[in-house]
Amino acid sequence: MVETPEPPPTLADPRALLLGYLDHNATAVLRKLDGLSDRDARRSVLPSGWTPLGMVKHLACTERFWIRYLFAGEDVDFTWPGTADREWFAAPAESAADITAFFRAERENCARLAAVTPLEGRAARTVRRGGAEEHPTFAWVLFHLVQNFARHAGHMDVGRELIDGVTGR
Repeated sequence: MVETPEPPPTLADPRALLLGYLDHNATAVLRKLDGLSDRDARRSVLPSGWTPLGMVKHLACTERFWIRYLFAGEDVDFTWPGTADREWFAAPAESAADITAFFRAERENCARLAAVTPLEGRAARTVRRGGAEEHPTFAWVLFHLVQNFARHAGHMDVGRELIDGVTGR
């Protein structure tokens, strides 16, 4: 897998920073799957029960929601592929290749939208915050995804260390 490096500390362009960190965090998540057996990629080692493959699927579904459904206003399917009621888990019929392809496809959808959307653009649908419904900006949605992917990359770090002791990858 080609690693997406962290954006350089001299970068000041907000769009490039947001997209650069989103890409960096996404590749960090996928990197945590490298070298795991299929059994370990589907195994939970934490009380919450999520699995590494399930985490990747969850992040793809999260990006689908925020980019395609909420921001672009698309009517997309929200049954979690393969397991309608368990977004954090990979069904036996779902291969690691299928789940990572789904993840990459949602990343590509985000990149396509980012190529034509101003940061101050407003979402087609609303979110409820503090009792009010608001149409978030594209910048807000991207930043929300960056922090979400970063938090879950950290979860993947912990999960991977508990599974096989691999750290720092």
